Amino acid sequence: MRTADVVVIGGGIIGCSIAYHLLARAGRLRVVLLEREAELGTGATARATGGIRHQFSSATLIRLTRLSLPAFLRFEEEFGRSADFVPHGYLFVTAEPDRLEGYRRAVALQQSLGVRSRILAPEELRDLLPQLATADLLGGSFCPDDGSADPHGALQGFVTRARALGLEVLTRAEVVAIDREGERVAGVRTATERYAAPVVINAAGPFADRVAHLAGVEIPSRPYRRQVLVVEPPPELPEVFPLIVDGDSGFYVHRQGRSALVMGGTDKDSRPGTEIAVDWEAFEPVLSAAARRVPPLAEAKVMRAYAGLRDLTPDYHGILGQIPEVSGFYVACGFSGHGFMHAPAIGRLMAELIVDGRARSLDLAPLSPKRFRAGRSETEVQIF
Repeated sequence: MRTADVVVIGGGIIGCSIAYHLLARAGRLRVVLLEREAELGTGATARATGGIRHQFSSATLIRLTRLSLPAFLRFEEEFGRSADFVPHGYLFVTAEPDRLEGYRRAVALQQSLGVRSRILAPEELRDLLPQLATADLLGGSFCPDDGSADPHGALQGFVTRARALGLEVLTRAEVVAIDREGERVAGVRTATERYAAPVVINAAGPFADRVAHLAGVEIPSRPYRRQVLVVEPPPELPEVFPLIVDGDSGFYVHRQGRSALVMGGTDKDSRPGTEIAVDWEAFEPVLSAAARRVPPLAEAKVMRAYAGLRDLTPDYHGILGQIPEVSGFYVACGFSGHGFMHAPAIGRLMAELIVDGRARSLDLAPLSPKRFRAGRSETEVQIF
């Protein structure tokens, strides 16, 4: 049997950020990170599109972005490698009056929290992308500080620095049991080893609910498939333009460098599951929405497609904190597709919670596992 102060389950961006922030805050800790796959970051992180935005209608999610963005901006200074953050902005558009009013309320909230978002009139939308079809649009919302970064680069930055601080990383180490001593966690087991530890952190992303079952607890986080279509950029489109989201159809398009565009957003599965085979028929609505909103995309050449999993909760907010029924068992999951953009904040908050006994940078009540005890969450739900 081996011993550790903290065992982190899950080697994606969330687990690596938590491990780094724990060691940066209290280097004396013995931290072990266990990943079931052969390499780190090959699950949800590998399929993240890299978006980072302030434009939520949830104060908690806005604050998480505000806490995370400085880390991306100074990433190279802190970690010795760039996360390739590009502030291209996000543009949400709509042809529906009720949705535009929702955008107005959201922008008012965002501005009250220091975000530089604003509502745009229809005639202003084409200034951001001349090829955007705007005849039916009533307006939109835009934030110039939104952008995107490289999930793989960020993960490597976190784990490389964490290893330098003493992190032990074990791959091909699937957790098959979580040991308890009464109402306390005692450690974990893999197929080949047992790790005694007073603190265990479940950062298993789409599989976090299964890991929680090993500890005898239920968490309302479930995996849902999301698909992405990758196409060649039509020559008419500029090299840099905002990530466009059509709020009415759900369609989005996002430029990734010079050689690719990623599109999706219309194929939201209504049932949980872990199947990630590509359903090519489901891309027909994506292509239709793309041609309608950005007409040059009608002729875009499809390069490839892939599917990944997102861990969703009933209120689309993550679960971050200690499970009340099992002392020492912490959960960081259910971030509903926002895990990458909020990874720096999540790592920092978990480190504060474990090392200092409480989170100092943000009120965690809206993310607490306790919020689901009454059968419903009081956390505000984002409109978009």
